[in-house]
Amino acid sequence: MTDGLSTLALAGADLSGVELAGLAVMSLIVGIVGGIVGIALGVVRLPIMTAVGLDPLIAASTNLFVSLLGSVAGSWPAILQNRIVFRVVLVIGIPAIAGSFVGGLYADVVSRTVLLTVVTLLLVWSALMLIRRSIAELRDRKSEEHEEDSSAGRGELTPKTVGRESVVGFAIGVIGGAVGLALGVLRMPALIHVLKMKPSLAAGTNLALTILVGSSGFAGHLIRGRVDWLLVAAVGIPAMIGMFAGSRYGGDVDSRKLRLVVGIVLLLVAPLVFFDAFWG
Repeated sequence: MTDGLSTLALAGADLSGVELAGLAVMSLIVGIVGGIVGIALGVVRLPIMTAVGLDPLIAASTNLFVSLLGSVAGSWPAILQNRIVFRVVLVIGIPAIAGSFVGGLYADVVSRTVLLTVVTLLLVWSALMLIRRSIAELRDRKSEEHEEDSSAGRGELTPKTVGRESVVGFAIGVIGGAVGLALGVLRMPALIHVLKMKPSLAAGTNLALTILVGSSGFAGHLIRGRVDWLLVAAVGIPAMIGMFAGSRYGGDVDSRKLRLVVGIVLLLVAPLVFFDAFWG
């Protein structure tokens, strides 16, 4: 174990200064967008990190921890703006945490190609659903009255929705922990469609959930000694700055337009994940 840790600690140092700087700039930009839409967007960072030659397992553990750091920074403005529904975080977070830990612990057992292919298909489906609904609502001005109701959209926690989200959350956690993704991109549509949350509240709540899921998945990788702290610092600090800045403006964006932006982001990310599944 000691030899493994010593070797992995030098993984970030194997990259050139230009490559590390490029990853830092990329992480800052992704963090700003992610903070606005309430998604850590690890699905964007992960294929870029593997594209520069990083070991997939090192990239996975780094990506989970960076998602955690970024979500911590992004959650602070969301807390101040009262955009986190903590009862949803508690109910949905527990099964997701368990799944993410299991996935991170046994990341080297399951085929990464299969898991990322499944993620790609789910991303495309979620994106199309969000885009279709948001366009319909933008055309229907009557939806404005519902969106302006501050008491609406805080999550419909019925036995049926909680049961469905728990099962889905655990499954998403396992997949995400294994491939190094918190997969807030898949939880976000579920929060909006299944629990009927307003997009602005879903965004803040999703960031809080990402903290829990990212911590759990990273713990699984940490136990196996798959951590590169140099890389974590180079990518994580810009992500924190970007997500803090982006999250400050997330609550001011029209919820219907925010939903459309989330859908478009997911659709653009899907090809990156598919490419990473076979050539990452």
